[in-house]
Amino acid sequence: MRVTLGAPGQIMPPASRAIDLARRAEADGFDAVWWPCHLMGWHPDSVWSEDLTPLAALQSSPHVYFEPLSMMAAAAAATERIRVGVCVTDVIRRHPAMLAQAALTIDHVAGGRAILGLGSGERMNVSPYGLEWSRPYSRLAEAIDVMRLLWSSDGPVDFDGRFFRLERAVLGLEPFEGRHPDLWIASHGPKMLALTGRQADGWLPTQMPPEEYAEKLAVIRESAEAAGRDPDAVTPSMLAYVLAAPDEETVERMCAEPLVRLLFPAVSLPDAAYAELGAAPPFAGGAGYESYLPTTVTRQEALDLAHRIPPAIVRRTTLNGDAPRIAGQIRALQQAGLRDVVLWNITAFADPSLAGYSFRVLREVRELLAA
Repeated sequence: MRVTLGAPGQIMPPASRAIDLARRAEADGFDAVWWPCHLMGWHPDSVWSEDLTPLAALQSSPHVYFEPLSMMAAAAAATERIRVGVCVTDVIRRHPAMLAQAALTIDHVAGGRAILGLGSGERMNVSPYGLEWSRPYSRLAEAIDVMRLLWSSDGPVDFDGRFFRLERAVLGLEPFEGRHPDLWIASHGPKMLALTGRQADGWLPTQMPPEEYAEKLAVIRESAEAAGRDPDAVTPSMLAYVLAAPDEETVERMCAEPLVRLLFPAVSLPDAAYAELGAAPPFAGGAGYESYLPTTVTRQEALDLAHRIPPAIVRRTTLNGDAPRIAGQIRALQQAGLRDVVLWNITAFADPSLAGYSFRVLREVRELLAA
């Protein structure tokens, strides 16, 4: 079975170029285009400077993001085949009833090509905006119940939960051609993996080694079977951050760059991942997505944090190298059960001069995997 490939959608103006790039991804043979759901980016303002990245001369802020559901709809209207997705949004900022309606609407625009990616959320997109960061797993599980209830009901429904309450609520918009939008979950821990097996149409974790991927996929499949579902109905995907490099020396240099070390994969890893490499975790008592607020971090604190994240962690959490090497890394994950991968190109954060090369590499990877 061929591994389907997703490409990143452009996250900043001009919007017209974002639409053009979605069309280009479709023409290049990619299967989906994805947008992240961020109000705040992972890089502190304090390190967004030209001495650390030439990108600062082109973009004044590291926190420039299009709203993803709007871009999904716009790209869907401008394309014919490629799927459109968000990787991922949460139910802390978005009420599940509104999210259920938005997903249906986008799926109508897309003609059934929408993928709603959901996760438990990140503190940096929640707490600074006056929202409460608490019990993200329980809130997500309950919200999915609310969404599926509204999608499947013909009339008014009631729901009395811990976080959400419906009383004679309706969602009259019918699913496109009678099929609900695909719902994929970004999950890593045992409870979230079990939820994915019970409730999701796809699994969208961030990158991990093939052995770990196989172990976690087994948990999802066991959960699906226990819920009376077909385990193969859950698409095993992965959000993979890509560092395209022509040789090993360049890979080593790129993995050591501070702006690459400060991106989500390395910052968000649990303590155990650092322990495996004999390194101390950069955060005490939890991964970065639970505690990291980039706008509060001074330049020295950011550089110290980057220094505490070993380059080996970056290598562990990225696809890296030239096209044949990256294709080989994907094939190893395919042997572990992978059927889809979102190729998120972060090469420019390490070396902007390789940006053009990196997109050629992604197209070559697609060709290699197709062959």
